[in-house]
Amino acid sequence: MHKSDIKDHFKNIAVSSPHNILAASLEILPRETGVYIFRDEKGKIIYIGKARNIHHRVKSYFSKRSRDFLYMKPPNFVRQIKTIDYIVTSNEVEALILEGTLIKKDRPRYNIDLKDDKSYPFITITNERYPRMFLTRNRNSKEAKYFGPYTDVKAVKNTIEYLRSIFKIRDCRGMKPGKSIKPPCLNYHIKLCSAPCIGKISQSDYKKNIEHIRDFLKGRDRTIINELKKNMASCCADMRFEEAAEIREKIKNIKILHEHQRIIFDSMDTWDFIAIKKEIETASISLFTYRAGALALVNNFIIENRGRLENYQILSGFINQYYENINSIPSKIYIPISLEDTAIIEEWFSIEKERKVRIKIPKTGEKKKIMEMVIRNAALYLKKKKFEKSAGYSQGYSALLRLSNILGLENIPRRIECYDISNLGESFPVGAMTVAADSKIKPALYRYFRIKTVTGQDDCAMLREVISRRLRYLEKQKMNTEDSFYARPDLIIIDGGKPQYGTIKKALEKKGISDIDIISIAKKEEMIFCQKFQDGIKFDLDSEILRIIIKLRDEAHRFAIGYHRKLRGKYMTNSVLDQIKGIGERKKAYILESIGSIDEIKDKNIEDLINIKGINYNDAVNIYNSFHR
Repeated sequence: MHKSDIKDHFKNIAVSSPHNILAASLEILPRETGVYIFRDEKGKIIYIGKARNIHHRVKSYFSKRSRDFLYMKPPNFVRQIKTIDYIVTSNEVEALILEGTLIKKDRPRYNIDLKDDKSYPFITITNERYPRMFLTRNRNSKEAKYFGPYTDVKAVKNTIEYLRSIFKIRDCRGMKPGKSIKPPCLNYHIKLCSAPCIGKISQSDYKKNIEHIRDFLKGRDRTIINELKKNMASCCADMRFEEAAEIREKIKNIKILHEHQRIIFDSMDTWDFIAIKKEIETASISLFTYRAGALALVNNFIIENRGRLENYQILSGFINQYYENINSIPSKIYIPISLEDTAIIEEWFSIEKERKVRIKIPKTGEKKKIMEMVIRNAALYLKKKKFEKSAGYSQGYSALLRLSNILGLENIPRRIECYDISNLGESFPVGAMTVAADSKIKPALYRYFRIKTVTGQDDCAMLREVISRRLRYLEKQKMNTEDSFYARPDLIIIDGGKPQYGTIKKALEKKGISDIDIISIAKKEEMIFCQKFQDGIKFDLDSEILRIIIKLRDEAHRFAIGYHRKLRGKYMTNSVLDQIKGIGERKKAYILESIGSIDEIKDKNIEDLINIKGINYNDAVNIYNSFHR
């Protein structure tokens, strides 16, 4: 990718400054509640925070007034922020709990507190014949129903008191209801309890009251609020303004309760919610994992959709690939759309993972709200990745940009090819090509070359042959394919010094190619030669730029040596077999199909050799004796 193309694409964004790209990325941050994650240049998480408005909160770190609230952070804290991730949640409580979960999991360097959602209160309804309702900060009972957690403790207490005054639910741990011979407690007399302990209410009526409370806490029952509004209007009409103010306060507390509520599911199983957002050739997938009813894990993925598959096809493929190599299988997988092969996938889980898994579409209630949140996150993640791609902004991009600027390259080296020659004396000379694309090593694109035209030990001539053969493929105008030989490199790295650099430079000039950068690196002193530094330049061994180049050079060296040894071993095996009586070309071919090297032949006994196709007893004895004289 040429620098001028990038600059035109960015318009007002300065390509040469990663800080400017980060600043531009602030504008795409969502103006919603959630969690934000700061990473350093190595991609390591350094800080996790929550915010009512992610955009405003994160942007404040980069404002001139940031020092007013960053007094607990080191002076260079903001300069360490290189990338920003975020997760949108349904409300502040969800963000609070997710923040604590992520902090405990990743233990970022600059997070002081490890928050725990157990410190926030829940409304508990027990699973008894006559259930109790009370406030708790622990969720120890698997059978109880928990609502919360809540951040406004006062509002919760007031609402519990009001609900008890309406439905008269017990909160005592006394004798079993209906069995007491003692008089009822004070709560009965002040009309906060229906006294099931002495049989003042039937179990069926008591159960109806509990159902009303559950529906109310889930936000399904508006009867109570509507009744309160009628009472408040009546008080105002009668000029009983103090009573009306008290009722208004009750309505306010109830609304606060609903607004900040987060349902805690009864199930102790693991559930996964998976959502997808697709554009033409790219799709993002968000996966939210709930364990024991609480959000425990968030993962995001980018899927290259060059086949332009439909959403249901991408989801099916993702489910098969993602769960194939993991052992933590959920009991339920929630998805936003139906799949054609749901039954087949569920059967696959049953057979391959020995786990009964249900794949469902949430249509109502809390699970539907969670799915909407996951869908929103998938859309935001795709938007974020699109921006990063358009800006060339990724973890490795800034390093490639620095490499280009420091060495004075014409291109930003998104595709790099590295070449090395391996030989022993004049025997079996080979060349190797390794490839990196967008800072990632691509072993599937490696290639090797048998030297055909050079005799003697002439590394420069061998490199010229290899590069010339490779460049021929660029003349065939198949630029849209991903095949390694048809994709044009931005940078060629040569294992060698100044002579090797000069040789390849002339080879490219002869072909009329001026838009591919060349550098060479000499092994002993790690000296780099290029157009800008034709007499060489040395970098600090800890330099990130040098590490990138050395890693590719070493890969090419390893790959070339491996191929050289393979050829040499095959030749030596052929030479020895040619000297054995009774072993012609056909039998030699059978042996080489079964045995890869001389060492393997040496390890075989006569019985093993007889089992090779085409080899009889006399052949086996002759082969064995040839290697064990």
